[in-house]
Amino acid sequence: MTSHGHVARVAVDAIADRPERTFSYLLPPSDPPPDPGSLLLVPYGRRLALGYLLAGDGEPAEGELRPIEAVVSAPMLTPDLLSLAEEIAAYFRAPIGTTLAAMLPPGLESRVQRRWEVLRPADLPPGLAGAMDAESMIADATLLRSAPKGGRAAWLERMRRSGAIRAAWELRAADVNARRVRILRPVPGDAEPPRRAPVQRALLEAMGSEERTMAELADELESEPAALLAPARRLVALGRAELDWRTVERSPIAHRTVVANLRHELADEQVMALDAIAALPAGGELLLEGVAASGKTDVYLAAAQETLATGGDVIVLVPEVSLVPQLADRFRALVGDQLALLHSGLSAGERHDEWWRILRGEARTVIGTRTAAFAPVGRLGLVIVDEEHDGGYKSDRTPRYDTRWVARRRAALAHGRVVLGSATPDLVSLARFRGGHAERARLVERRVGERPAIDVADLRAELAGGNRSIFSAVLTDALGELRRGSEQAVLIINRRGAATFILCRDCGESLRCPDCELPFVYHLDGGTLRCHHCGRSSAPAERCPSCSSPRIRYFGAGTQRVEAELRTRFPELRIGRLDSDALSARRGFETIYDDFRDGRTDVLVGTQLAAKGLDLPSVTLAAVVAADVTLNLPDYRAAERTFQLLAQVAGRAGRGPMPGRVIVQSYAPGHYAVRTAAALDVDAFADEELLRRRLLGYPPFSLLARLLVADADRGRAEERGRQAAAAVAVPGVEVLGPLPSYVARRAGRHRMQVVIRAPDAATRAAALERTPAGVAIDVDPESLL
Repeated sequence: MTSHGHVARVAVDAIADRPERTFSYLLPPSDPPPDPGSLLLVPYGRRLALGYLLAGDGEPAEGELRPIEAVVSAPMLTPDLLSLAEEIAAYFRAPIGTTLAAMLPPGLESRVQRRWEVLRPADLPPGLAGAMDAESMIADATLLRSAPKGGRAAWLERMRRSGAIRAAWELRAADVNARRVRILRPVPGDAEPPRRAPVQRALLEAMGSEERTMAELADELESEPAALLAPARRLVALGRAELDWRTVERSPIAHRTVVANLRHELADEQVMALDAIAALPAGGELLLEGVAASGKTDVYLAAAQETLATGGDVIVLVPEVSLVPQLADRFRALVGDQLALLHSGLSAGERHDEWWRILRGEARTVIGTRTAAFAPVGRLGLVIVDEEHDGGYKSDRTPRYDTRWVARRRAALAHGRVVLGSATPDLVSLARFRGGHAERARLVERRVGERPAIDVADLRAELAGGNRSIFSAVLTDALGELRRGSEQAVLIINRRGAATFILCRDCGESLRCPDCELPFVYHLDGGTLRCHHCGRSSAPAERCPSCSSPRIRYFGAGTQRVEAELRTRFPELRIGRLDSDALSARRGFETIYDDFRDGRTDVLVGTQLAAKGLDLPSVTLAAVVAADVTLNLPDYRAAERTFQLLAQVAGRAGRGPMPGRVIVQSYAPGHYAVRTAAALDVDAFADEELLRRRLLGYPPFSLLARLLVADADRGRAEERGRQAAAAVAVPGVEVLGPLPSYVARRAGRHRMQVVIRAPDAATRAAALERTPAGVAIDVDPESLL
């Protein structure tokens, strides 16, 4: 504390010499003082930057401290989120300011605006006094327009120093146009519509004595709102109604149909799982392992209901936006308007409305993707991480946090509990249970349907028998037997596009992206070649760019080729496709999912997106077209990812009264990942894979970090990689590399990586502290590709 104010500890979204670095500023006396989490405007270098007030005192400075320019907003983050941000910065080596910015709605800095409080109106230029509002405030732009054309900034500074004006900074509301709906309000009177105006009479009767929206009236009268507008205007002319507008908050789930409460009476093993959750201590963790259709969502709902009943708030996390609608339908039936959604698929207006609803305590249950882990709920009691094995929970940009780690730490800080659910648990999560760091509950019985029959088709035998199709004989027969209208199928191939590489049959040259040096993928939509890494597109080549040969051949298969071949071979079936290309449209997943759910699609072709969460009783056939796609990737998690994908696909079939069937096509049917997935045996796979990882020194028996260098000059990238490897080579740490990344060039930049392996977090942290500036750090990487 100084005579002029308090030394504040402030985080700024800027590059610092260490991730946890904060800055000290002088906070002038105020009553009441701002609380930790308040947004500040602080001088940083030659500019003003957005800062975040942290708890605790700043470090004394040798020179004179610079004062904070302004407090622009009350706290937007809860105390547990502030503590969590500091832990994320230290563990994942991410700047604390960047971490806090990632927790908040985007674009805050651009919304900080300046106005001026007029202290001496007589000193203003003529005519400006009338521009002041009732609080003697004047807009920044208005004042600058009256300044001398030359030296406006200097004139403004002289006015400020003279005491005529004082700057007032504030956080401007988001640039969101209010959503309005048209309403019709009844007006008492004796005038009656003419007999030949039945619609006007129906409107009066439907309104009764209360105002109604035109959409509500249209639903009741089984009409369209536009068709009712003319009769409504005639009622206005008659003096029996008023047309008006009502401003409403956006709801990202308002367009979805309200479903009945779908909770079923829990089975004994579900009750045991619920009791295990209730028995967790504060900060406790439970791994909920349940086979497909075992009712994990019913347990989530019951646990959430008990948490809400005791005053706690609930966060439910899913790895993909595509999984939100089904879960939102279930929870909306339980909690109604107290549900909020947070994910990247929302518009700016929806994100704005949802964030403030949560902060105000109006929404106590939040469903979303990984950023929802930072939802500003005030009394967090339960965090549910659904499909916890999914790699989508690892952020691929700074801060590169793992949402499962964040969920554990936030639950601990808020004295809540965390539940991680999956049919195929992440091996690290399973090892935490085996090591005594978590509890485990298992759901082994299907609540609906029976376990499907699983067949493995040996593609080597198919090829030897002369079948060169992408469909094995057994899969072709199964598709031919599908009964349109009553049975559905899901086909998975974890590649987009129609052809995964294009080759010249004369010189062997493949067509590659000039920026990334990776093979182009041919897409039927638009007939273009696309790079799946940088997004570059190109027209298909008629001749080889190397030898000018016209003998260009398209190889491999992706979702579009599977879709096209299905349409050719089975024209009677209605085909849909679910991949990231199909999701580019707003609410793309919901449209595709609703068509499949309502029976307007017979066969759904997709990437791994289609293997997650499609709980439909009419799906009787599920197939993996090419199981070897993930199995042959050069990554230590390849076998685990293959096992999880195959087991997840198996869970899509047989969830209703009709028996289900699963077909896995593979060139390696004897691989333990394929074999144990066909048996749906999680522990058998874990035993074999964990033994292999122990021998090779991979997680969970070590801790990894990856250093990434990208540079337009190849030689400079290699040299920077060597410097990074030398810097982190401390005792107890194994350094691998530098080597070119799996994607060695992206968007014109050469990429090198260094992998470090350490026995514990402290040893790894000591090495990472020595990382040179400008090198990206990925702690606990989801993949080494």
